[in-house]
Amino acid sequence: MSKELRILMLEDASTDAELVERELRKAGIAFSLKRVETRDAFQKGLNDFSPDIILADYKLPSFDGLSALDIVRGQDSDMPFILVSGSIGEEMAAEALKIGATDFVLKQKISRLTPVIQRALREVEERTKRRKAEELIKSVFETIKEGLVVIDPEYRIVSANKAYCEQVKRLLNDIIGKNCYKVAHRLEKPCFESGIECPVKYTLETGDVFTTVHNHNKKEKNPISLEIKSCPMKDSAGKTISVIETINDITERVSLENQFRHAQKLRGIGQLAGGIAHDFNNILTAIIGYGNLLLTRLAGDEQSSRYLEDILAASERAAQLTQGLLAFSRKQIINPRPVNINEIVRSIERLLSRIIGEDIELKTMLSPKDVIVMVDTGQMEQVIMNLCTNARDAMIDGGILSIETEIVEMDSEYIKRYGYGKEGKYVQLSVSDSGIGMDEKTKERVFEPFFTTKEVGKGTGLGLAMVYGIVKQHEGYINIYSEPERGTTFKIYLPLIKAEIKVGKPVGLAPPSGGIETILVAEDDPSLRMLMKEVLEKFGYTVIEAADGEDAIRKFEENKDKIHLCILDVIMPKKNGKQVYDEIMKLKPDAKVIFSSGYTANIIQKKGILEEGINFILKPVSPQELLRKVREALNK
Repeated sequence: MSKELRILMLEDASTDAELVERELRKAGIAFSLKRVETRDAFQKGLNDFSPDIILADYKLPSFDGLSALDIVRGQDSDMPFILVSGSIGEEMAAEALKIGATDFVLKQKISRLTPVIQRALREVEERTKRRKAEELIKSVFETIKEGLVVIDPEYRIVSANKAYCEQVKRLLNDIIGKNCYKVAHRLEKPCFESGIECPVKYTLETGDVFTTVHNHNKKEKNPISLEIKSCPMKDSAGKTISVIETINDITERVSLENQFRHAQKLRGIGQLAGGIAHDFNNILTAIIGYGNLLLTRLAGDEQSSRYLEDILAASERAAQLTQGLLAFSRKQIINPRPVNINEIVRSIERLLSRIIGEDIELKTMLSPKDVIVMVDTGQMEQVIMNLCTNARDAMIDGGILSIETEIVEMDSEYIKRYGYGKEGKYVQLSVSDSGIGMDEKTKERVFEPFFTTKEVGKGTGLGLAMVYGIVKQHEGYINIYSEPERGTTFKIYLPLIKAEIKVGKPVGLAPPSGGIETILVAEDDPSLRMLMKEVLEKFGYTVIEAADGEDAIRKFEENKDKIHLCILDVIMPKKNGKQVYDEIMKLKPDAKVIFSSGYTANIIQKKGILEEGINFILKPVSPQELLRKVREALNK
């Protein structure tokens, strides 16, 4: 024994006490012994001496060992209590063991005392360790947030933690001994007999861990998802004697995973949309450009002109379709500035009234506070128009269309609840209708390009896709609240900013005009290069052509004193537009340049083109717009 053993001895004969002490010293036990003879002395010794073990004579003149045992066990003590007597019989010894004595030793066989003490102390140590382990397990059991329940082979609940009781909304005493399927599922027979996957049955039969997910309350508005795992508890022979089942509410995790998968799906579609933009824009530029040139030559042919105008109108719709795809993929070029969102709503309110019709009542509830956001005004107008158009189509028999703005704050609880956002203040723009509403499946796909619930020919399916892309490109968030026959509300969240709003007068577009300057056109697409050459030369300009980046630098070196303006395609073979621009600036620092591209905004930004003060033309571009941009650049 590593420490000194503290012994409280109830004994009236000093010679017997000396006999015990001698025996313990002979065994090499380090001890401190306190001998008492009366009840009061015994009680005081328990309190003050704090013994590790009690040795008690069976009978004393004024007190006895069994009464002492009753005192010790009355204190709910696990202390070893050994009777040491010369007169106790076997029957009395057996009775003493029944009421809590640890062991007994006859004084005539005092040599048994040492091994009896050692065994008693080992048993106390083992019980203490086991009790601490049980307390630790119980503590862990109760602190775990997952529901934990122990189930026997008869599907009866043996134990459960607080979290499980809260999940089933029952008290622990009410569920112990009850069948788990009655408590958890309110069933009268086991789950597997009712067609429900049963992890407990699997683990009882196989001895293996099993995990599954159960969806509950599907008929309710907010279903929950529970991850259930069953683990075997086995005896020393390896037989499964019971099952520990954990129940974890993973509703929030499932919701976030679904949102992530949906975002990944939309991102993939966006990458595809952005990828086709360049080639499609080049094709449209050629169609629109040559169509306009041809239209000027058919002034006297009304029928041919009408056919050509239809072709150009279709091309314009195709160009809008491309812009819609780019808006969805968040790759269109935007020009954000501080704007009061209320002013945007007011500016299009009259137009909205005409679009939605007389049978729909338009209500606007705008925040009295400044709701300033950093947005592209034209893009945000398009968002409101698209949402209102969809709302109109959802109210076949008329109804109420509401537009509302207010300042809201996203905190950590809000983000945790809805699974999106960054902490801060936002302007919430809400567009609500009293129309037919949407079911869950429709809501999941509503932002996908070309998805529509309208009849064939009644819509492109790009309206809400564009809304989604524009909002995301402005670092905002959008959410849908809708139920069948109960209307729909779109809520858009845009970061609130503090800034002054600069009000400028609208500038009208000047009619295209020509000139006599010399222009270098660097474009790797032969048809577009020829188109720009014809348009510019028709209006008096002299054009020098370049087929790639190196050709453009060479042509500029040869003609730098004659060239007044360079039109550079951003993406070209050998050297891109930015590299050509840098070389030109070395040769002639005051050279005037216009960049052109049909690529998406992120590609152009990587090339360092979208900087303030740089002239830029986004394809597809009409001849009129090309001429206007050229004249503006030359006049600077």
